[in-house]
Amino acid sequence: EKMISMDNISPPLAITLGVNASFLAFYTGYSKAEKAYKPSLVWEVFTLKKGLNHTLVELNKEISLSGLATLAIAFLPRCEPHRKELVYNAMGMLSAHTLYSTWKYYGGKNIPSLSEWWATSTIGDLMDKKTIMRGVKRASVILGLLSQGLLWGDYLKVSPGTKSALIGGSALVTGTAHFYLMELDFKWILQVRPFTFGIFPVCAAGALFAFKDAAK
Repeated sequence: EKMISMDNISPPLAITLGVNASFLAFYTGYSKAEKAYKPSLVWEVFTLKKGLNHTLVELNKEISLSGLATLAIAFLPRCEPHRKELVYNAMGMLSAHTLYSTWKYYGGKNIPSLSEWWATSTIGDLMDKKTIMRGVKRASVILGLLSQGLLWGDYLKVSPGTKSALIGGSALVTGTAHFYLMELDFKWILQVRPFTFGIFPVCAAGALFAFKDAAK
């Protein structure tokens, strides 16, 4: 029988799987309470030990970060031959994150219902100390949707004359801003696990190279 080996896995898939494995090990596997890495936390997710809801919430966080990181890696020079496939892989993960988050959190403090959007102004919220955090979360949602819209707009060739690298770089900037703002607490502290901080330089590098390619 033919054995499965790394030779049978395409580079884009290998990179995507590697990114996901990294976030599972060092993000999902990190305990905020104990401030330590606990591999058992990953096991709990896959065995549904804490229930399906816990598993879906944790995997949703993991694929959102993996999707953003994969998108950034796609624009690094060495990954240029695999850029298209990596961007598609990132889009799949980010779209799954968007769909689940909308289903799970719509109507809550992070994703207000449409009636709430019409009732108050996001800009007004940002200008008022009492409602500024609500405005920040709304701005985060807008940036996230913009990031997704840019990627899907490029995929559907809504604007054929616009360079994909320019769109990808813009999607990275807005996507990273979405993540940053969503994770801020009311004390303006970024509530993320240590491994997550690494995504910011990766995304910065990806966006830089994307814009550099677009300028050619």
